Amino acid sequence: MRPAPHQPPGTAALSASKLTLLLSTALLATAAGASVYGFLDQGAVRYFRGDDAELMMQNLNATLADPADGATQAWRNSATGSHGRAGVLKRFEHDGMDCRRVRVTNHARGIDDTATADMCNVDGTWKVLRLPE
Repeated sequence: MRPAPHQPPGTAALSASKLTLLLSTALLATAAGASVYGFLDQGAVRYFRGDDAELMMQNLNATLADPADGATQAWRNSATGSHGRAGVLKRFEHDGMDCRRVRVTNHARGIDDTATADMCNVDGTWKVLRLPE
């Protein structure tokens, strides 16, 4: 697939549905302080209450920052019962950036979901590179 003109070389164009999903959830994620993690907003995250989103984001950031191969960390909010886990599936480099494929699972109010994303460290901030098929 040929990259769209506005995309960095070597990245595949997101499907229209994934792009719509990412854009439509950006506002919700921004309100929660998680604009770069919008790919998570269509599952259990919709049912987060209290500090759930902050705990999940702290856990994901800690997992991404862990230099160990296969790093995995879990979180739990005893006040709401929500919980989840983030794990690094692989480490790689893309255009000179340090990247990880990460799998995030969350549970809230009886809803379970799993999302996978390739994320790269851009000037100290982890950003979504792509959502693997």
